[in-house]
Amino acid sequence: MSSAELLNTFFSFLNAHARYAVLRNWEGLPDHWDAYWKMRAELFGMVETAGWKVITYLRSDRLITWVVASREGIMQWDFFFDTSVFGIRLLSTEELLDGARTLEGPVPVRIVSDRIAFLDKYLYDRAVGASYPEKYAAVRAAVEGDAAVLGKVRDRFGTPSLEACDKTSSRKMLLHAFCRSPFANFGRFLRFEFWRLRNYLCSDTGFTVGFTGPDGSGKTTVIDLVRESLGKVFAKAHTLNHFRPTLFGNISDVAHSAGLKKEVDANYSDPHRGGKTGVLSSFLRLCYYTTDYLLGWWVAVKTKTRITWLVFFDRYYTDIICDSRRTRIYLPIGFLYAWGRLFVPALDYNILLTASADAILARKKELTREDIDAINSRIDYLMDKAGVEEVTAPGQYVKIVNERTPQEAADAILGVIYAAQHNKNRKRIL
Repeated sequence: MSSAELLNTFFSFLNAHARYAVLRNWEGLPDHWDAYWKMRAELFGMVETAGWKVITYLRSDRLITWVVASREGIMQWDFFFDTSVFGIRLLSTEELLDGARTLEGPVPVRIVSDRIAFLDKYLYDRAVGASYPEKYAAVRAAVEGDAAVLGKVRDRFGTPSLEACDKTSSRKMLLHAFCRSPFANFGRFLRFEFWRLRNYLCSDTGFTVGFTGPDGSGKTTVIDLVRESLGKVFAKAHTLNHFRPTLFGNISDVAHSAGLKKEVDANYSDPHRGGKTGVLSSFLRLCYYTTDYLLGWWVAVKTKTRITWLVFFDRYYTDIICDSRRTRIYLPIGFLYAWGRLFVPALDYNILLTASADAILARKKELTREDIDAINSRIDYLMDKAGVEEVTAPGQYVKIVNERTPQEAADAILGVIYAAQHNKNRKRIL
């Protein structure tokens, strides 16, 4: 089902079952209502029936977010319950729905009034100390003389005009808004703090994806296609790392700075240039990288994925297992696998992207056939350890053979991620 068909089904259902109004981004339609809790099972089933997946689910004190995706596209739905800051209510559900009008089309859609569209954005921005965006100047001009708008601003913030509100400190305005209903706002503030702490400690609404494979397997192209597919929603909410979080510099650079190494080989275009290292040197390298993975997870990864960000790795710890020449860590594969299980934070999706030696050599001749076969053998080792044929939940290995087009490989990866995320979010939503 296309995105347009899904939206038509979606709003037909809302028109029949809910009091709602679309707050923003209604232009081009053929994320707000007070009956959400009664309808979430039906909405989830509607998404499933349409062949789409809920890949991200986030709940806070004032809104719930679904990101739904399929091969047809990706959309973000935000379900607002009120307009509030730190739990202090600025506009209630009833006020947000007041004066909503119908946008005619193949399927009628209820949208908020111009007055409420302005107030929602203006009150929130001023409460957090931000200026009302210049790009919405026409919206402000249309309602600036509206007595109802001025009355709401005066009632919430105690300022006589929009011009006075523009110049008043957010702290003073929030205090006035809080004192309008101190006991109720205090309760909502506690609820806000509960959800903020819970999401900080427990949430993993974003997810992590790592790609490993021999040079010539097409990783760079496939990664770009995956990121491009997710970019309509996550364009500014994802990061790409190479091999590790990189809290610390390259080992050779650190050793040189410490006076332990006289020269640094900076020919990074040849990642297999280094000679074979002994057991002690390999183990010290492993400890160095593991420290970066552990600390970097909490500093550079978890801080993002806890609130809907995506973090990609072009190579991850799996590269240490699969390509010992690149990392110069020559230790038994069983030891490396067990070490990673014990000490290295696991990614949600470990993509093992590969192809036959003939296919890879036809693209690039950076590796010998023996090198490619050795890496592929280790990829198969990881898949044997995984012991599953179908990924139904995050945390497992995914082998993708990229011998046709990069888009087909990217679609296969997205299909696996979407299905596993959907299964995880089903438990959260229902």
